[in-house]
Amino acid sequence: MGKKTTCRILAFMAVCTILCSTGCTNLKDIRNIRIESFSIKSLSIKGLDSADAVFEVCVDNPAKDIAVSYLDGVLYRSGKALGTFTIAPFDIEGRSSDRTDVGCSIRLAPGISPLTLMSMARDFDISDCTMDVTARARVGKSPQKKLTLKDIPVKRLINGL
Repeated sequence: MGKKTTCRILAFMAVCTILCSTGCTNLKDIRNIRIESFSIKSLSIKGLDSADAVFEVCVDNPAKDIAVSYLDGVLYRSGKALGTFTIAPFDIEGRSSDRTDVGCSIRLAPGISPLTLMSMARDFDISDCTMDVTARARVGKSPQKKLTLKDIPVKRLINGL
């Protein structure tokens, strides 16, 4: 249960970061992108420290097409790394409300076991969590941009869901 919650949080944070931060063109439109729904389509555990997941995200995108070619990051709780995630390349169709499947690989940090994660879930406070994200994306036909964000409060990204 704790691993499933972590998977949801990691994938959602990554998608939100890209949707809210890519490119310089049409920034006004990009700020209006909304995630309408988010669900786990599949989850497969790989040993004791990693998992693969596919998330279905419904996005209302009034901006141009967005192509994410690379996205990875680290999730922290109270300054201690919980794990890393890598998101498979994905596209978000422009000027539409569309469902997108997003693949994700998750690896727990050394010293964090699934049992540790489950015990954290009992008193888990999302306001203690931050993340670092590195992404490469293209808005419309513009050149790809590399984006690195540090210490992003997770609470700010998931408010409204």
